Amino acid sequence: MIKRVIGICLMLLGLSMGAYHFIVWQIGHSAAENLTMAEVQHYKREVLSTQKGKDDWKPFLIKPSTEVDHTIGDEVASLVIPSVEMKYSVYWGTDSNVLKNGVGMYVSPRTTAPDGGGHTVMSGHRDTVFYRLKYLKEGDSLQVEYRDSIYTYQVKKIWITDAEDRSVIVDKEKPTLTLTTCYPFQYFGNAPQRYIVQAELQGKRDV
Repeated sequence: MIKRVIGICLMLLGLSMGAYHFIVWQIGHSAAENLTMAEVQHYKREVLSTQKGKDDWKPFLIKPSTEVDHTIGDEVASLVIPSVEMKYSVYWGTDSNVLKNGVGMYVSPRTTAPDGGGHTVMSGHRDTVFYRLKYLKEGDSLQVEYRDSIYTYQVKKIWITDAEDRSVIVDKEKPTLTLTTCYPFQYFGNAPQRYIVQAELQGKRDV
């Protein structure tokens, strides 16, 4: 009788944990939106439009992102990657609670928001939002919609590094966007490496 009760309790515990993780996965996954073909074409035209005027943009004054008036967990931006047909909600901060909701924008003295003119870093889980990041290639465009402006970046470098590599989140003289996620993409448990995508600003347009 006791063994049966213990068995039932363990089964209920397993079901509860499974349900919890599914809910967390669903919340994060909902922050990654598939673009329609019409939207993909729209953003590609936006890329071309921004690139034609890329000589018109001027460097911004670098201001630490910690001075920006956002609260941890606020939805502050959208990240669009036309080549993988995805649009992501971006939240302020990268702690575990924020990353449950979607992509997080790193907050530190070494990083800035897109309008800060320095290094903008965004992180996301590989299994909920950034599962298509592995299809990105050098030369692809990334777009960030932030505070009534669209920032267009071009991917310059993609690499894999150790999870403890401290050389990724550093000061940048040029406006730079870096995306990070865990690697390998198909991995059970805490992945030992990080997948890094680094892009440079090509232009900015107010909307």
